[in-house]
Amino acid sequence: MATPSEQDPSVLGGFRRGLRRVWSQAYDKMAPEKDRDKSGETRRHPHSADVTRRDHRHKSKDSSHKHNSKSTDSSAEENYDSNNKQNESKAHENHSENGEPERCAICMDDCIKPKRLNKCGHQFCTECIDQYFNSVKPQCPCCFTIYGDIRGTQPDNGTMKFIRTKHHLPGYEKSNGTIQITYFFPNGIQDDRHPNPGRPYRGTRREAYLPDTREGREILKLLQKAFELRQVFTIGQSRTTGQENVVTWNDIHHKTHYNGGVENFGYPDSTYLSRVRQELAAKGIQ
Repeated sequence: MATPSEQDPSVLGGFRRGLRRVWSQAYDKMAPEKDRDKSGETRRHPHSADVTRRDHRHKSKDSSHKHNSKSTDSSAEENYDSNNKQNESKAHENHSENGEPERCAICMDDCIKPKRLNKCGHQFCTECIDQYFNSVKPQCPCCFTIYGDIRGTQPDNGTMKFIRTKHHLPGYEKSNGTIQITYFFPNGIQDDRHPNPGRPYRGTRREAYLPDTREGREILKLLQKAFELRQVFTIGQSRTTGQENVVTWNDIHHKTHYNGGVENFGYPDSTYLSRVRQELAAKGIQ
C-alpha cells in the first residue's frame, strides 16, 4: 500500500486538512472552562489587558468623583463669600465714607429712593435725576458724563451738504484734496427752545473745510451726527458781529478759511482735528 507521500498531491492535501481538524477538536476538549466564551469556542488570546483597563477606569472615576466633590465645596465657599461681599456692598452703597446717607447734588438733601448712575457712579434722588435728564440734558451734573444723545437748540430747517475738491489745504499737501462743507439756514421764528420765543431770527450760510484724509473723513461723519442732533448751531448773539437773534456757531469750531492759520480760522493747524474731536466728544458725539 502506498504511503500518503506517494499518493496524488490532491489526496495528500486532503489528508493534512483532516489531521489539522482532529488536532483542533482535541485542543478544544482540553481547554479549561474559563478560557471558553459564551458560544463555547476557545479564547486563544486571554484579555488580561481589558481587565487592567477596567480597573484603571474605576480608579479614574473614583478620583474624578473626589475631585468634583472638592470643586463643589470650593465653589460653594466662593459663592458664599461673594454673596456676603455683595450684601455688605448693598448695605453701604447708600452711605458716604463716614457712614452718613449720601446727599443728592441736585436738591442738596439726603437721597430719597437713591439712583446711582452706572458710568460715573454718582448718586441722586431718583426723581431729581430723572427730571434733570428729561428737562435739562442726559448728563451727570457732577462730572458731566453723558448718558444718551444730547439734542441741541439748532433750528430744524437747516441743511448740511459737502463736496470734495482737488485743492490741498496748507499742511495737508499729501491728502486727497479738501472736503468743503456748506451749512444753510433760512430766516425763521424762534420757538420755546430759543432765547426769545415768537421773535424772528436771522438765518445764515457758512462754509467750512476739512482735509480729505482718513481722519478728516472721520470728523466729517461726527459733524454730520452733531448736525442731526441739532448741536452745530444755535440761536443767540454772534461773536463776530455782535448781532442778536441770529443763527450762530455752538462751540464746535470750524475752519472757515483755506489758509491764514489759527488766528484766521484757517490752515495750517496741525492740532485742529484732534481738538474738534474732543469738542464733539464733550457733546457725546464719538
